[in-house]
Amino acid sequence: MMSPSPYLTANEAMAYLRLGSLNMLYRLVKQHHLPFCRRGRLYLFDQREIDVWLHGFSSEIEFHRARRRA
Repeated sequence: MMSPSPYLTANEAMAYLRLGSLNMLYRLVKQHHLPFCRRGRLYLFDQREIDVWLHGFSSEIEFHRARRRA
C-alpha cells in the first residue's frame, strides 16, 4: 500500500491555505514567500514545509495581513 504524498498541487495548496484564488498562490510563489518545488511546469508544495512556513506567523490574522501586503 502506497502512503499518501506530502506534496500538494497548486489547487490543493490554495485550498489548504484558504486562499481565494490561484493568482494569490502564484503571487506568494513569485515573491518567494511560499516554499515550493517544480517538476517541469508543475508546481508542487510540500505540506510539511508549508506548515513550518505558517508557524512563522504568530496568528492567522498576521498571515492574512502579510498576504494582503504581497
